Amino acid sequence: MSELYDFRKRLELFFILGLVVIVIGYGAFRAYPLLIGPTITVTTPTDGDYVATSTFEISGTVTRATKITLQGRPITIDDQGHFTETLVASPPYTILVLVATDKYGATEKKTLRVVPHE
Repeated sequence: MSELYDFRKRLELFFILGLVVIVIGYGAFRAYPLLIGPTITVTTPTDGDYVATSTFEISGTVTRATKITLQGRPITIDDQGHFTETLVASPPYTILVLVATDKYGATEKKTLRVVPHE
């Protein structure tokens, strides 16, 4: 009888430990995006690109962000995180600064340089 009782207690202990490991693992999986903060991906232009005219368009996506600014002014993002803005480049080059902020205050900064064709 005591051997059966010991086996049952060990089985309960392994089940509880397994359940705790699964819960902690799932919690870490769900919390990971919140811990790494927002990300900015600029589609066009890339850093160091030449733009055909003085007026050009910057576009890209942002993830896990509630606010994004370009040159210090807020820009709009759609539901999927896409943004597009039209800017004017001035010689010899223009520096673009994008800053994304999430709901916890974490920020991501992306700096690009574009050169207008003359």
